[in-house]
Amino acid sequence: MKKILTLLGLFLSINYSTYAQRSMARADKIGIGVGPSFLYGDNTGVMSDFKFKILPAASLDFTKYLGPYWDFRGTLGWQMIGSGDFYNERAKRRISEAGYPFAFNGSLIFADAMPTFIFNPDRRGFLPSLIKVYAGAGLGVFHSIRKDETRIYSEDSYTTVISNASNTGVYFPLRAGAFIEVPNMNGEIGLESAMLISPFANMEGNSRQQKRVKSDIAVQLQLFYRLYLW
Repeated sequence: MKKILTLLGLFLSINYSTYAQRSMARADKIGIGVGPSFLYGDNTGVMSDFKFKILPAASLDFTKYLGPYWDFRGTLGWQMIGSGDFYNERAKRRISEAGYPFAFNGSLIFADAMPTFIFNPDRRGFLPSLIKVYAGAGLGVFHSIRKDETRIYSEDSYTTVISNASNTGVYFPLRAGAFIEVPNMNGEIGLESAMLISPFANMEGNSRQQKRVKSDIAVQLQLFYRLYLW
C-alpha cells in the first residue's frame, strides 16, 4: 500500500510540474496560416459600395516566448493583389490621364516583427483559459510586384499599355486573434485578423488619392496552425 501511495504521489508530482511549466511558460512555436484578404488602395475598387476583390493570403511565422503575457513574433507572408474591374469609362480615363494605372494584378510579399500581448494567459493556481486572446503591433517591409494597366488616349480612342511595376516600402502591422490549444497535435489552432498599414509608400502603384484614408492597407483574415517546438 505504501508503495502504491508513493507511486501515486510521484505521478501527481510529475503531472503538476508539467502543468505548471506549460501554464507559466508558453512554448516557442512555428506557424502557417491561410485565408482571404483584400487591398484598400486608390485603384482597388469602390470600397463604399463593397466592390473590391477578395484574394488569398498566406504566411509563415515564428513566435518566441518572452513572459507570461508577452511573445515576440516574426512573420513572412504573401498576398495576391488585384484591382478588379469596378470603374466606369470616365473614371478609367481620369486615372489614366493623371498618369496612373487604373488596373493591376500581382503579389504583395511582406516581412515584419512584432511583440504580442496575451490578455488571458495560463497562470499557476488558476484554471487554464480554453480560448486565449492576443493582439500586437510592429514594423515591417513589403515588396509589391505587379502588371499595371494604363491607357493612352487620342480623342475618343485609346491604347492600353501593360507594364511591369514594383514598389517597396515600410508598413505597420496590427494583428489580433484567438487560439485554442490542441494537445493531440502538439500545437494550437487560431483565427487572426491583420491590417498592414503603409502610410509612406504605395502598395498598388497609384498615389492619386481616391479614398478617405491616405494609407494603403492590406487586410487579412487567416486560419493558423502553430506547432510547439518543445
